[in-house]
Amino acid sequence: MAQTFLLISDHPEDPSFLAEIAAHHGAQVQTVPEVNAAVGVLASQECAGVFIDVDAQGRLREFESALQAKFGLLGGGNLPAVLFHFLSDRNLAENRELTTSPLFANFIQRPTQEHEDAARFYSRYLKAGASRNANDLEDFLGERGGVQYLKIEHSDQKQEVAEAVRQYLMQGKIPPRIANIIANSVDEVIMNAIFDAPTDDFGRPVYTATERNQSRALTDREVSLMKIGFDGYYVGVTVVDQWGSLDRGRLLHHVSINYKDSDYTVKQGQAGAGLGLATIFQGGATLIYECTARKQTKVTLIYRAYDNYRSFKNQFHFFQAKFHE
Repeated sequence: MAQTFLLISDHPEDPSFLAEIAAHHGAQVQTVPEVNAAVGVLASQECAGVFIDVDAQGRLREFESALQAKFGLLGGGNLPAVLFHFLSDRNLAENRELTTSPLFANFIQRPTQEHEDAARFYSRYLKAGASRNANDLEDFLGERGGVQYLKIEHSDQKQEVAEAVRQYLMQGKIPPRIANIIANSVDEVIMNAIFDAPTDDFGRPVYTATERNQSRALTDREVSLMKIGFDGYYVGVTVVDQWGSLDRGRLLHHVSINYKDSDYTVKQGQAGAGLGLATIFQGGATLIYECTARKQTKVTLIYRAYDNYRSFKNQFHFFQAKFHE
């Protein structure tokens, strides 16, 4: 029996976009714009995903209330946040209130171009993330996407790896400006793994006040794994740490900051201020976090390798935050 995606929307573009996703995923779509009726569907059948238009005023809060009245908070664990996908015409920085929702896990800004490619890409993501601790980089890339592995064993490798990534991308004929952006994003993610992830026995960050240019050999647990691949269409990078110390609230706060807002400034010398994550995501990256508490955090960056900056900057992308206890 085909899986069902539930669509809670009366936005004119959503049915066709989700139908494309379903076609690639081997699923069917049931569109139910009215919130209470949608909750009734969830009560009567299992859905592989729930896509909700969050631009409609009051719809998300109404849906949360109806869901809680019917199932209790998140269905007593039977309706995990990762099941829900928020659809919006606005970017996440303009939608910061969404991050306070207990249902927030997947955020999609509707594609403005190449809708079929966007649907195919999101379908690939749904398949890759279907199981716990999945989201392997190999699953995101096409058949031509060979993946290389590297251990980060010293803090000095951060800059070396970023430069190696830049050279790798330029060898793949990616324009230097775009290669630089991706390399800088990799540098930021590695820095987070080296300096922000390690915690003490009480869960407190160890290197909060440490300068980010500190040179040190990493302990066995501080060693991180990096993977990179390019299939001629998408570039993907995954960095995995062994701590699982990522704080959901802090992550969502940082990734949704409007870094272009002149009212937001980073204090000089402040470690881990989070502006980097907002820059990465708002700069066009698909950004996927998966954290298993006290064990590991896996972050994956995916970029479509356009040959011009305008298309690159405006590419279809999405955000996911998936947490396990």
